[in-house]
Amino acid sequence: MEALEPNELQRLVLTAVDPYIDRDVLAQQIAREQQQRRALSESLGVWGPGDGGMPVSP
Repeated sequence: MEALEPNELQRLVLTAVDPYIDRDVLAQQIAREQQQRRALSESLGVWGPGDGGMPVSP
């Protein structure tokens, strides 16, 4: 495996795994992760820089 180029190794692994991927479950998980990223981003937005760790009032 060390003799393979990284792109070729990735292609081989993805080709081997692809038949076992449940596309519906994958889509649900991707949507859930995107929602979590948005929520985290919004939560971080209430914290201002240099405020001593205190949330900023909206």
